[in-house]
Order: sequence, then C-alpha cells, then structure tokens
Amino acid sequence: MIPTWVGVVTAVSLAIIALATIAVAAAAASVFLRLRALITALRVMVGPAIEDVRQILGTIRTEVEGVAATSRDLRTRVVRAADAAEARLTELNTLVKLVQGEVETGTLAVGAMIRAIRRSGLLVDWGRQLIRKGRRKR
Repeated sequence: MIPTWVGVVTAVSLAIIALATIAVAAAAASVFLRLRALITALRVMVGPAIEDVRQILGTIRTEVEGVAATSRDLRTRVVRAADAAEARLTELNTLVKLVQGEVETGTLAVGAMIRAIRRSGLLVDWGRQLIRKGRRKR
C-alpha cells in the first residue's frame, strides 16, 4: 500500500501547480491588457501621422500626375513644332529651287541679251563703217 503522506504531498503539489498556472495565466492576461493599451496608445499617437502621410501621398500623386500631364502636353507641342518646322523647311527648299531656276533662266536671258546687244553693236559699227565707206567713194 501507498503511505498517506504520498497522497498529501501529491495533493499539495497539484495545488501548487494549479496556483502557478493561475499566476502564469494572470501574468499573461496582465501583459496582454498592457500590450493592448500600448497598441491603443500607439494608434492614438500614430493615427494623425498616418492620416498626414496619406494626405502627403495624395498630394504627391496629384503633383506627379500633373507633371506627367505637362510632360505629355510638352511632348505633343514639341512634335507639332518639329512637324511644322519640317513643313516650313520643305516649303523653303521648294522656294529656293524655284528662285534658283528663275535666276538661272534670268542669267541665261541676260547673257543672250548681252550677246544680242554686242551683235547689234557690231552690226551698227559695221553699218557705220559701210556708210563711211559709201560717203568716201562719192
């Protein structure tokens, strides 16, 4: 048979274990409540900062979208300006070719006119010489 003192020691040790478990549970509940209070306090303190960060992010997003829109607009304008410059250069090239052709035609015409004037001058001189020779013979 088992001595009686073993039952008493077992009962006392079970009571101590139960009290220790209750103490650990109470300590865990206390830590949990303190942690919950700490989290609530952090939310109260950090909440406005988070709201400010959200507002700042919204402002940054709006500004970035504005810069992107301006960049798209500027790029469109640059492309239009480049197209207009190309069209103007094409027109200018056509005009220069036209003027060059007219100058060449005019130069040839002036050259022909100068040759004609020289010939007519030579004819006039030849005519004068004939007239002078004719007067001398008389």
